[in-house]
Amino acid sequence: MTPYPTESGIGFMLRVASANAMSLAKLRQLVGMGENETFNAHHEVALMGLVGLTAELRSNLLPHGARHGVGNVACYGHHFRIRAMLRTRRPQVCLACVRDAAYCEAHWDLSLSVLCLRHRCLLQDKCPSCGASLRWARPSVEWSHCKHYLGRDVGVQEIPAQITIAQQITHDLFYGKEPDFGFLGMACPGISLDAWLSLLWALGAMDAAFVSPRRGALIAAPSAADACGMVLRAVTRIQRCQESGKGLHDLRNEVVEAPLLGTILNPVGRRDRALAMGWYAAIFGEREAEALALRHREIAQMSLF
Repeated sequence: MTPYPTESGIGFMLRVASANAMSLAKLRQLVGMGENETFNAHHEVALMGLVGLTAELRSNLLPHGARHGVGNVACYGHHFRIRAMLRTRRPQVCLACVRDAAYCEAHWDLSLSVLCLRHRCLLQDKCPSCGASLRWARPSVEWSHCKHYLGRDVGVQEIPAQITIAQQITHDLFYGKEPDFGFLGMACPGISLDAWLSLLWALGAMDAAFVSPRRGALIAAPSAADACGMVLRAVTRIQRCQESGKGLHDLRNEVVEAPLLGTILNPVGRRDRALAMGWYAAIFGEREAEALALRHREIAQMSLF
C-alpha cells in the first residue's frame, strides 16, 4: 500500500519524536532524512524499524489507500470514503494536552473531531501567536513553527452541550466502544465511524437553509473553527427536530445530499447502507428514497423499511 500525503508521515514522526523526548530534527537524522528531503517509503521503513512496529501496525498508523474497494482511505483501524475525513494536511491540537504532557491524541486527526473531552478544550489548528496554520513539520508537538510555545495559551472555554455530545460519540466510535445516541433520540446500531461523520457533514455543512456550502466544503478538511460550526449545527438540527416531534423531514432544506448518497452507494460498515437509507427517507421522503433505489441497481433489492 502506498502511504497518503507526505505530511501524514511527518505527522507520525512528530508523534514518535514527542513520545521519545527528542526533536523532530533529531528523528529525521536517525531515519536518514535530509533537511530538505520529503518523507518517502524508505523513511517509513526506517522509522517503523526504529520503533519496532510490524507491517500490520504500520498500516494502521499512517493513512493508506484502502483495499478491496472499501473506502478510499484506511487509518487507525477505520476506513473512510473520502480523504477529507482525515487531517492529512491540517493538524490540530489540544493546547492543554500540549501543556500537560506534550501529548498527541490520534483522534485529533479526524476532521470533525473538535473537542478534547479530558480538558474540555476546543482543538486548535492555528498558532495563537502568529495566526498561521499549524504544520506537521514543526520543531515538536508543543512548539509552533514560529517558535511559540503552544501550551501557553490555554484558557477557560464555554463548550455547547451539542459539541460534547457529538464528540463523545465520535470518540467512542473511534476507540471501538458502543456509543450512546440517546441524547439525539436516534438508534444507530452497528454504525461505522465513516457513516457517523458523513451524517454530521450532511447535516452541518450548510450554514442556513437554502444556502449552498462554501466551495470545497465537501472535498477538503475544514478548519478547526469551521468543523466546530458544522458539528454544532448538525446536532442542533437533530435536537430541534426531536423537540418539535416532526422528525427529520423538517431538515430537507438544510441538508447536503452528497454525504448521505456516498454512504448509501459506498458503505463502509455492514449497517451503514440501511441506516443511511433510513435517514434519507426520513429527510427527503419515502418516494424519493424509492426512486433512489430504482436508479441504483446495487440497492434496488434492499427493503427500505
